Amino acid sequence: MDRSRRQWGVTCAVLLLSALLAVASSQSPSVPKPSSPPLASPAPRQTPSPSASPAPKQAAPPPASPVPKPPSPRAPAQAPKPSSPPPAASPFPKPPTPRASAQARKPSSPPPAAPPVPKPVSPTPASKPLSPPPAASPVPKPPSPSAPVQAPKPSSPPPAAPPVPKPSPAAPPPSQKPAPAPAPKPSPPTATAPPPKQKPSAPQTPPPAPAPSSSLALSPSFYARSCPSVELAVSDVVRSASTLDPTIPGKLLRMVFHDCFVEGCDASVMVQGNGTERTDPANLSLGGFNVIDEAKRLLEAVCPATVSCSDILVLAARDAVTFTGGPSVPVSLGRRDSLVSLASNVRRNIIDTGFSVDAMAASFASKGLTLEDLVTLSGGHTIGSAHCGTFRERFRSDANGSTVPVDGTMNTDYANELVRTCVASAAATVDCDEGSAATFDNRYFSNLLDGRGLLRTDAVLVQNATTRATVAAFAQSQESFFSSWASSFARLTSLGVKTGSDGEIRRLCSSVNGG
Repeated sequence: MDRSRRQWGVTCAVLLLSALLAVASSQSPSVPKPSSPPLASPAPRQTPSPSASPAPKQAAPPPASPVPKPPSPRAPAQAPKPSSPPPAASPFPKPPTPRASAQARKPSSPPPAAPPVPKPVSPTPASKPLSPPPAASPVPKPPSPSAPVQAPKPSSPPPAAPPVPKPSPAAPPPSQKPAPAPAPKPSPPTATAPPPKQKPSAPQTPPPAPAPSSSLALSPSFYARSCPSVELAVSDVVRSASTLDPTIPGKLLRMVFHDCFVEGCDASVMVQGNGTERTDPANLSLGGFNVIDEAKRLLEAVCPATVSCSDILVLAARDAVTFTGGPSVPVSLGRRDSLVSLASNVRRNIIDTGFSVDAMAASFASKGLTLEDLVTLSGGHTIGSAHCGTFRERFRSDANGSTVPVDGTMNTDYANELVRTCVASAAATVDCDEGSAATFDNRYFSNLLDGRGLLRTDAVLVQNATTRATVAAFAQSQESFFSSWASSFARLTSLGVKTGSDGEIRRLCSSVNGG
């Protein structure tokens, strides 16, 4: 009987203990609110001690329904805020474990802990008292499933808790905290954007500069940026000078011929000094230098060291034709001035007044000009005048001592008029185009056909079949002459030009820089 009573007593004790454990497990969920999951892990380590049984009794006092726990999905967001009370949660190490079981629905597992009761029925009474402690072990085991997730955190509870609130939007934010740091990395793409912008700048390589001393380097808009008012300035100076002195247009036109035919259009004819081109007998009668010098002074004040004297001379000759009624033709600019001016270069390049058509044709051909250019440019004699000495060879003295023309084709009346003018004064001048020396027109060609050519180079143009045909065509059509003048003048003013680094931009047209 005593043995059966003992077994019964043990059985009752076991049943009572399991009942208490079940009650404790059902009431314990209320505790998780204050407790933080990280501190729950230490509980399983204390379970091996048999004193674990009183722990559930301590959990019993705080009554709380497990209903509030289901909203645990939101609990993580609130968990970080109560992180401050971790010290208070320490007295309840085991209650947090049931919370995890309540959420996972694993709290139901503690009731099945009752099956261990039949085990104590084993005949060994001594082992039965030991069975209760193992029954307590199932209680800590339920938290173990949730604990492993937070187990690493208990090792450093304080530091782990603070970071949790910031990434609260997600349960595993601690692992996501480093993610915000890389977020600023998108900035590098913006840094890479500038390189493509620099790439388009690479293709901005300037076009190759044209070879110097070539007419291809010239352009009508050469001074468009550096001195846009250059053409207006030169035109104003030429107009003012021509108004005061009607002989200026003819002088400017003659000067450009003498400059371009000797070493190219480089204003070398303007340089003063011993042994310069200007000292050669063929150039002693040249005039109009003061007009070029005046235009240069004006441009130096507006565009210093920019416009060459050779460009000014070409523009002035062009404007002289326009001022006297001739065509206004576009001219290319960009010439540079010569560094040298030698009288020895004049005679072998200049057209002498006694040349025949063949001699003139050969000289023009050496410059790349044609017979048509020869006739057209000779038409420049439609304005201006000549000294008596320039056509003296056209007359001789007969047996009676009278002056008569050498060329029997010269108009008698015209010859007599020239004799009377030159006998009166050796320094006298005669209009090159009788009756129309102040106007640039085609009357010069009509006078040639009528035997009224002043210079021998003019008169011989009607003695050659080819050139005579051109003279006749221009005499009949002024428009044809003007059209041909535009192209021939452009070719003349492109002869031997200096561009690029060749030559210089003179400060004074009458002397080279530093001279």
